[in-house]
Amino acid sequence: MSGEADTLGGGVMAVLVLYGRRVEEAAAWPILRAWLEASGSGALRHCLIYDNSPECLTDPATLPANAALIHDPANGGTSAAYRAAAARAGAADCQWLLLLDQDTAMPADYLTRAGRVAAADATALVPRIRHDGMLVSPATITSSGSVVPTERPGKDGRMATAISSGAIVRRAFVEQVRFPAALWLDYVDHWLFLALAREGGRIATIDVDLAHDLSIRTPRTLSLSRVKSILAAERSFYVALGGRARTLLPARQALRAARYARLGRLDLAVEVLRAMVAPPRGRQS
Repeated sequence: MSGEADTLGGGVMAVLVLYGRRVEEAAAWPILRAWLEASGSGALRHCLIYDNSPECLTDPATLPANAALIHDPANGGTSAAYRAAAARAGAADCQWLLLLDQDTAMPADYLTRAGRVAAADATALVPRIRHDGMLVSPATITSSGSVVPTERPGKDGRMATAISSGAIVRRAFVEQVRFPAALWLDYVDHWLFLALAREGGRIATIDVDLAHDLSIRTPRTLSLSRVKSILAAERSFYVALGGRARTLLPARQALRAARYARLGRLDLAVEVLRAMVAPPRGRQS
């Protein structure tokens, strides 16, 4: 690495969220470990591995000295991982958080590329993310609540959002975000960027493309419990958005129920219809 420590001033702490995998099986781990073990350390100072698995699969003795492990068998999800990382980054005086899930891989010069767009007024640095080659992030959220991918978020006056995995976000901002109980896994990304928009924060796009598999785009693979989580988080998010987005949510859900039914997932369709009549309660925490 060269120059990241200056352009990502204050250094970076990565948080890698796991479920059901050893850290060695996470797509980002080889490059994270190389950065951590590089002489001079560069911008990446620390890494927090947050394992939500029922039983921890990672041996902490195998980790570099500047990596730490938290095992959360209660599965606090990504929101719990982000809160823990922000607290640790504050104690370590790291000014940025690199947010990662277990499926996101990065090129070796990722932090260098991020540093090039880390202007003083940028709160979040986000890559372009593609699902099956199609751009899915960053995006804007319209007044009706639709998520529209764009390479220039915020340029049209709409609220900018992004997938959080791969994002580099100022630690001081993440410390201030309060996630509703229903947002522990799904919609955590959108909630983070809704809070950023309401604080007047700016997103800068890193000139890199990362691949990401969006499970919600393959509904045949979704479990009933995951759909319940999505519905609870969705309602909490759209209530916060308010206006047309909140009003049009039932119509959006009706279309989704019809799509699930056409795919033969009647269990999911029934769950969505049930949510329209009696909105699901969020996970309690």
